[in-house]
Order: sequence, then C-alpha cells, then structure tokens
Amino acid sequence: MSYVGDFLKEIGSEAEKTGVILGLENTISAEENARILDRAQSKAVLVYYDVGNSFNNGFDIYKEIRWLGRGRICEFHLKDNPHLLGQGKIDFNRVIEEIVEIGFAGWAQLETASPSGDVKKDMKTNLDFVRGLLTKA
Repeated sequence: MSYVGDFLKEIGSEAEKTGVILGLENTISAEENARILDRAQSKAVLVYYDVGNSFNNGFDIYKEIRWLGRGRICEFHLKDNPHLLGQGKIDFNRVIEEIVEIGFAGWAQLETASPSGDVKKDMKTNLDFVRGLLTKA
C-alpha cells in the first residue's frame, strides 16, 4: 500500500492537471484505502467503492461508505453477485440511504451477474430496482 500510495503521489499531480480521476477499486478496507489516499496527497486519487467486493471481504459497507464520505469516493459499483440486486445478502435500501446521506451525486455502475442468462431482462430488473430505491431516498 505504501508503494502504491507513493506511486500515485508521483502521478497524481499530472492527473489533477488533466482532470483525470484515478479511482481505486480493490478488496481492501476503507481504512486501508484512506491510507493510500493520504499517502498519495492528490485530489485526483479517490476510491471507486465496490459494495460487493467489500461486503464479500467482511467489511461493514454501510459504515465504510459513511466513513469514506463523498470526498473520498469517485464512483460506486453496485453488485451482489451471483444474485439480482435486492435478492442477495446486501441491504441495498441501506446502501442507497448511506450514499444519499453522504451527499454523493456521482456515478454508480451496475456490475451484476445475469442469473437468468437473459442479460437484457436482468439488467432491466436491476435498473428498475435501483431506480425504485432512488425515488424513495
């Protein structure tokens, strides 16, 4: 993590000048990601928070989203593979509440499996589910 943070510090200023965001998507904790961000010392280095990766690695995603806050997260991956969103172990109602609570207004990507094998149908189901949660938030 120290090596990565030091490397990102070297290239972070160039990323800032060009408007590029370097999003870190990984399987480490929010605290470990913050350590990298702190070491990088660049507004261009942020966390691309993957709720599925973090949940599956035993992290409290609801707490981590709040702890990182909107200032350290550039985007979200929403997934609970191999399930459709809302049909697995992750409480997506709570995930969306946490995202709204921190004032995040950026992008979220669906990185989901297709349990039925019909990608179009499953994507529509997942999109409808997330849109439904957003209308309630």
